[in-house]
Amino acid sequence: MANDNSWGFSELFAKEFANFPEDQQDKVLEFTEIYEEHGLSDFSCYEGKITYSWKGLETTDARYVYARENQLWHYHIGIPEFRSEHSKYKTSDWVLHFQWDRDSNSIFLVDMYKHYTRDGKFYLPDEKYLTCKMKKVS
Repeated sequence: MANDNSWGFSELFAKEFANFPEDQQDKVLEFTEIYEEHGLSDFSCYEGKITYSWKGLETTDARYVYARENQLWHYHIGIPEFRSEHSKYKTSDWVLHFQWDRDSNSIFLVDMYKHYTRDGKFYLPDEKYLTCKMKKVS
């Protein structure tokens, strides 16, 4: 039975993705293949951890507001490798950020970067990745 899970790249991320090494592109495309088949109703279909990007932040934190208003989520992509730190999922140093309105079957990939910045804060994509015109892929 066909499903209607669709995804796309933000315009800026699409340009950057074209220059990624093949192994990194493969990791992103593995994620999108699983998404097309299973959507996001069951996170156990994914090897890496998926969670909303405002998790753990105080509601008064500007980063909480930014992540929540922009519906930012992230997936531990397995770069440079997956680590089994938890019994239910794996984490990695790099995460793939995407926007997901939980009422839809569409996501937009917006950025991929290290989980934490040099100062130990959770990395969030810059607004320029979010405000550009989305480029639908499937």
